[in-house]
Amino acid sequence: MIGGEILIWLHLCAMAAYVGAQFGVIYMLIPAAETAPNEAARRKALIAGFKFYNPFTIGVLGIIVITGAMRLTDLKASMKFDYFARIGAPLELKLGLAFLLIFIQTYITFGLAFRIGRQEEVAAHGDGEPFTVAQINSMLRRIRAMAWFTIALAAAVIWVSLTMVARAAIEPAVAARIATRAELGASEQSRNPSAPDLSAPRNDIDILSI
Repeated sequence: MIGGEILIWLHLCAMAAYVGAQFGVIYMLIPAAETAPNEAARRKALIAGFKFYNPFTIGVLGIIVITGAMRLTDLKASMKFDYFARIGAPLELKLGLAFLLIFIQTYITFGLAFRIGRQEEVAAHGDGEPFTVAQINSMLRRIRAMAWFTIALAAAVIWVSLTMVARAAIEPAVAARIATRAELGASEQSRNPSAPDLSAPRNDIDILSI
């Protein structure tokens, strides 16, 4: 139980750290770089910020994936044969959204943010030209847009996860209540044959209101 709780907290903290990093890029790093006195200082600020952002976001995504997979294994062991019937559909959706989130973050990190610093190093060694101001601005716009998209994807993943938790927790409880009611109805029927049969559900609304 303690190990499961630790996994949950690590998973939640990693997700919060990831979303916080995205907001940090949007509202802190890029605006702060824009206040630099010249273009060289702006690029230096961006490169310094992305040197932290790039490994941090990839690292916390790794923690999210690992802890999520470990927790999913625990759920599979506890649900046994009911695993796919109860959470199969939301799990497929969650995995699809998670894959898309990782793909977009990889594009932000290695396709945009990393290239800004890398190209400056290439230019410093005389092996190429640095990015122009227009190119840097275009890349920053794409980083900002993709960061917002990853925030929306993270919110969608969280929502689907809550749906999975609800299905995993509520359905067994409803089944247990129905079984208890059936047992009580059968017991009452055996003691008093003229009593109404309470073990049989009256309708869908009656079942769901248990």
